[in-house]
Amino acid sequence: MLKFSFDKSRFIITPLAAALLFAAPPSYSAAADGQTFLPLLDMTVARLHIARQVALSKWDSHKPVEDLPREAEVIKAAAEEARSRGVPPQLATHFFADQIEANKLVQYGLLAQWRRDGRAPDDKRVDLKKDIRPELDRLQQGFIKSLADTKTLRAQPDCSAQLARATQDYVASHTLEPLYAIAMDRALARVCEPE
Repeated sequence: MLKFSFDKSRFIITPLAAALLFAAPPSYSAAADGQTFLPLLDMTVARLHIARQVALSKWDSHKPVEDLPREAEVIKAAAEEARSRGVPPQLATHFFADQIEANKLVQYGLLAQWRRDGRAPDDKRVDLKKDIRPELDRLQQGFIKSLADTKTLRAQPDCSAQLARATQDYVASHTLEPLYAIAMDRALARVCEPE
């Protein structure tokens, strides 16, 4: 199984890099009952860094970033899985729509940079269908579990403030580049919506 992580804005496929990413101290937005946004933040960043490989695939194939049928398929599958795990389907629909928009934001940013540079990086390519989509599917399951696990935290009146602080701390401690920091905010835009 591929593990997606990063070193600054680079896309690295190594178990060590993944372990380092997920070894961050669990001090971000800990609620009184021990819930935390850290798993959502970790998985969001992992998904955003997958966008680099998706962008490379789009660069090589000259396909557009937007793929509405695939996006609809992902959102529908997420809503169905959420329902089976007791997560409101509307929350899952909004959450995954936001994750997809954030992923596209990163792709557009990277593709624009590569066009300005006149070339894409020489990163090792992975197969979109065989390698990337299974990893996205695995993350989807993790996201739904995390949404279920953070129900109490997300229902708190200061959820948005806690999430903003947690995201700010995460961005700083992981030295995320601005493109990824902005995409993180986009990806998590509706996490604190009332259920």
